[in-house]
Amino acid sequence: MQIRKTPTILRWSAVSLLFVVGLIDIYYGNFYAGFFENLWYVMGSIYIFTGAVIAANFEPRFTQPAVFGYAIFLFAIWATTALGTGAGLDTVAYVDKAIEALLVVNMALLIRSSRNPSALS
Repeated sequence: MQIRKTPTILRWSAVSLLFVVGLIDIYYGNFYAGFFENLWYVMGSIYIFTGAVIAANFEPRFTQPAVFGYAIFLFAIWATTALGTGAGLDTVAYVDKAIEALLVVNMALLIRSSRNPSALS
């Protein structure tokens, strides 16, 4: 029995988190966002697309940090606008942001482990 390497597990967990967050964003845009639903569709589509790119392991030295930065950027934008306007303070948004926080941690670990020379052997 062969044990999977950590980067593979981190990569596939990142892919699943990206698909889940993308689907939640599309759902949120469809049922909750109102006027700004197109923005939520775009954010969800970007997450799903990058999930497919990471699943294909295409250009990981670019896509992994890009997803990491994108998730942090969206989390910061949500935090500042939610505190300022009170919008986006519902259960679906909290679940979405909790999964995004897990995604950020997962991507940081994936970037770190995929850059480690001993993990490539």
